Amino acid sequence: MILLLDTNAFIWALADVDKLGKRAIADISNNNNRVYVSSISILECAIKIRTGKLKFSIDFSQIDGFLEEANIQQIAFDSWAAEHYIKLPELSWSDPFDAAIIAQATAKHMTMVTSDSNILESTIVGLRTLDSQK
Repeated sequence: MILLLDTNAFIWALADVDKLGKRAIADISNNNNRVYVSSISILECAIKIRTGKLKFSIDFSQIDGFLEEANIQQIAFDSWAAEHYIKLPELSWSDPFDAAIIAQATAKHMTMVTSDSNILESTIVGLRTLDSQK
């Protein structure tokens, strides 16, 4: 399985908090799965820290080491994802970060690991999800 961590799942993995569910932990740590985090999620974390919306402190100089240790690859938002972003149907909620990460997941045929009920309940063609709290 190819997994793409949504920003919330990435933060929880990074913070080592108990919000990730057993299945999500098992799937993320399964060496047979390929696990990715979007560069968009890392940007979103930085913006939320700067604006005071994220209280969790992230040492960005340690991100690469964490990703390597956790066997998580960083994936760039590329032109293929941008093309899918443009083609996405209008979301019923307004979050450009969600839309960008959804575009990556659908463009690259990844399963998105998230706790966001908007994403989990969406009916976007090609979007596969896994509830990060289960």
